[in-house]
Amino acid sequence: MPGLVLDGHCHCGLSLPFENVVMEWRRAGILGGAVFSPVEEIYDRYDPFFRDSEDYLHSRDHVHDYLVRLSERDHIFPYFFVWNDFASIPERFVGIKWHRHAGEPVYAYGTSRCEAAIEDICARRLPVVLEEEFANTLNFIGKIAGRTDVVIPHLGLLNGGYIRLKGAGVFEHPNVWVDTALAGQWEIEDFAASYGIERIVFGSDYPFGLPALEKRKIVAAFSGADLAAVLAGNLLRLLGMHR
Repeated sequence: MPGLVLDGHCHCGLSLPFENVVMEWRRAGILGGAVFSPVEEIYDRYDPFFRDSEDYLHSRDHVHDYLVRLSERDHIFPYFFVWNDFASIPERFVGIKWHRHAGEPVYAYGTSRCEAAIEDICARRLPVVLEEEFANTLNFIGKIAGRTDVVIPHLGLLNGGYIRLKGAGVFEHPNVWVDTALAGQWEIEDFAASYGIERIVFGSDYPFGLPALEKRKIVAAFSGADLAAVLAGNLLRLLGMHR
């Protein structure tokens, strides 16, 4: 059985407290992982014409403060969820969540505040979990231009689809990684066969995926050193913590 196991894609916040997360992690033999806020604490995903408000500004501050406090625990890695206020990213955050789906409020791409946020992320080499529509995914990767790592969650399920991204050459970029949360077994194995295992991070997408079930796919696909890398080593290397 695998040793250290870390979840590279997990939601956690005031509406989804750490006590709930850790209960599922323990059932799966997971010691910790990367955590970012549930979407509903960042913006109203069901209103495509969403306008920011004081309530949401406070909500983002509160959930990010909560994640920072969690980072005092071993093996808990907080990611900052960027939204259109483009707030400054506190030093304690080790990664970025950049997220929206079709029909949801859009990022203010092209604005000076957005450009400044991207430059700051790149300068600090914070890895970005990027969940966006297909065209925006390609544009974002082009804008990053290899200056930091980008993780495509779900092997691209919600970024236009694995096959479409593969056909566009997205995974040829050495700084583009994937996480396995909710991905199909064949996609995980095809990526490994095509590009190797060095840029694959295990993730559960809890609460949308069950950590134990998502881990089972990885255990079925890999063994030995490859299994250890996907379940923990690659995430630590992505975050610069492998030493």
